[in-house]
Amino acid sequence: MTESESTERESTRVSRPLTVTALLYEQFDLLEISGPLEMFGLLPAQFSIQMFSLIDEPVASMQGPTLCPDCHIDDDIQSDILLIPGGSGCESALENVALIDWLKQHCQHTTYICTIGTGAALAARAGLMKGKAATTSKQHYRWVTGIDSEVNWSPVARWTIDGTVGTASGRAAGMDLSLALIAHLIDEETARKNRHQRRIYLGQ
Repeated sequence: MTESESTERESTRVSRPLTVTALLYEQFDLLEISGPLEMFGLLPAQFSIQMFSLIDEPVASMQGPTLCPDCHIDDDIQSDILLIPGGSGCESALENVALIDWLKQHCQHTTYICTIGTGAALAARAGLMKGKAATTSKQHYRWVTGIDSEVNWSPVARWTIDGTVGTASGRAAGMDLSLALIAHLIDEETARKNRHQRRIYLGQ
């Protein structure tokens, strides 16, 4: 499923709050975390949010501000949705064996994996997207797609959802991806209300 497709889908009832876990690593893109989390955060009865880092200390974004993780690698955490952002630190994170191993293990028990921008590189390195339709940052498309040739990469899609794997091409597209997942898990009307609420906040 991509943004260009308009297929009717039955809504899925969320019988309990789903846990959205946002991955933090040094020099992550703050906007690729905050945008999607804003969409999920507007629905506190359906989604709870936590932030994960390998270490239990504040993590600096590429824009400067730091975020404090709620949990780290020594914690036994559960996720329904794992959010993997891109950022200028993504290339270094790719070489972090502990992080890639954590992704491989954690995602065995995670229902949905969502990547934003170059965050797709981390999921690809961990082998989480083989055989799935996916997209990534247009600016870094050749670099990211070279990590795993078994992914069905799309150079034009703004976002994709293929089964349990969702990907977005960048910052604003990450919000569109989260709204698409909300529509899939709850219904289209809830997603539309979220989009409208955000426009009110921005004065649009």
